Amino acid sequence: MKEMNLARFDLNLLVVFEVLMQERHVGRAGDRLHLTQPAVSHALRRLRGLVNDPLFVKHARGIRPTPRAECLASSLAPVLASLRGSLSRGDEFTPAAATRSVVIGASDYIELVLIPSVMARLRRQAPSLDLGVKAITRASVTAELRRREIDLAIGPLSASPDAVQATPLFTERFVLVARKGHPVLKGSLTAKRFAAYPHLLVSPQGDSSGVVDQALRELGLRRRTALTVAHFLCAPWIIADTDLVTALPERIARRLLGAAACGMRELPLKIPSYTVGLVQSKDSLGDPLLSWLTTVIREVAADG
Repeated sequence: MKEMNLARFDLNLLVVFEVLMQERHVGRAGDRLHLTQPAVSHALRRLRGLVNDPLFVKHARGIRPTPRAECLASSLAPVLASLRGSLSRGDEFTPAAATRSVVIGASDYIELVLIPSVMARLRRQAPSLDLGVKAITRASVTAELRRREIDLAIGPLSASPDAVQATPLFTERFVLVARKGHPVLKGSLTAKRFAAYPHLLVSPQGDSSGVVDQALRELGLRRRTALTVAHFLCAPWIIADTDLVTALPERIARRLLGAAACGMRELPLKIPSYTVGLVQSKDSLGDPLLSWLTTVIREVAADG
């Protein structure tokens, strides 16, 4: 294999390639790079000649990377992140002097149990740093990180793709929540008795069933879901005014029970706990501000 002469290689082409991988669109890449579309296309032609591969092919909504481009991107991401980190170390990062906006992808659950304490820390330590929270879905999070529509994402950790770095924050479990005085809160509780009540399901993704339904099916039981909502924050007030029961993450239940006339108890089902974590794209790991913010979020989560 012929070795490439790096002395004659234009490193700006790698920046164009990185943004093309993130945007999957020549026009949007040009906008981010402050280049015309012909200039981006010219850079792409030069890259294609250097690596002897098309790198991207056209499709209905823009361009799609070839397997060679995917392989090249996974190799380049940590190199570019390391290079950015090395070049930025001349000016030591100072939280108090940070003047940026950071967007976190998360649900209203995270907005309630983490963001208040995180924001309190930021107001003390980085008062000029602005924070935004954007609703995301499991299907969109990787693409939004890649396109830099969000800088970080916080939520339940599942199998993470190779393109992101995952940091566990805390373990969460479900509890039963019902209005004060509800019969389900009194006496012994079996799974069959629990399933007999009408239920409320919180489903941010719009699913028609959840972990409670799966646990009941394993026992040969079914429940009636009388209401499905997309947000955790409305659930306790609906529960307080009805005979519905629900299963909520314990942290959100403890936060809200003082405001809504509800009580909670253990579920009569074996539902596994789950890990809530933070993810970011690997090509942003050299960003000192995001590294500091990740540490802040991890410390807040550890404080409970």
